[in-house]
Amino acid sequence: MESIKASSLNSNVGTFLHLIPATVRVHLDTPVLHVFVHGIPTSKSLAEIANKLTSFNTGLSLTSQPRWLNTDDARAGKTASTVVINITGPRASDYVGKRLAAVSSTYRTERRLRFNSHTQCSKCQSYGHHSNRCTNPVSCRSCASPHSTGNHTRPTATCRIRRRPSSHTVLRCVNCQGPHDAHTAQCPSLPTVAQDENPEGEVEEMTT
Repeated sequence: MESIKASSLNSNVGTFLHLIPATVRVHLDTPVLHVFVHGIPTSKSLAEIANKLTSFNTGLSLTSQPRWLNTDDARAGKTASTVVINITGPRASDYVGKRLAAVSSTYRTERRLRFNSHTQCSKCQSYGHHSNRCTNPVSCRSCASPHSTGNHTRPTATCRIRRRPSSHTVLRCVNCQGPHDAHTAQCPSLPTVAQDENPEGEVEEMTT
């Protein structure tokens, strides 16, 4: 749930640990960010690129060797192209959208977005695009009002619940106008999966 941080749940683990049989402990996953680095010279090897990135950017930690975004054939004749790196650690987010130093220059970075036709935007609640690239007006997933779901307010003067629907909320789906949450699995607006389509497939935001 976007309104609840994993760190908050983890700090109160004792209150729900008993609900999961045989659970001994709970820990937070180490976040990994997938990042594009644009304009890297194609004459450099991936091993050399990895070495330069970690040497010249203090605190940058790679979980695996970089890879070229495009195939060998697509890079043929090009002097520069894009590599994909997977970074982790407490400072991982600091490197997204910033320029990284490597190979005697600095290079623009961009977070790799993963989505397909079944991805639902958390901003406008429609399908087929990532919320980071959404240009549609914001809509609440609970009441379809023009505000973010996190800003959902109490509908009555006596209701104390904020940031989520309460028993007083009149549910309305912004996609089909039905009396339900926009993320309901039974919504008739939910995209169907074709027989030859992989619902787990992904679309990469950058292809050049």
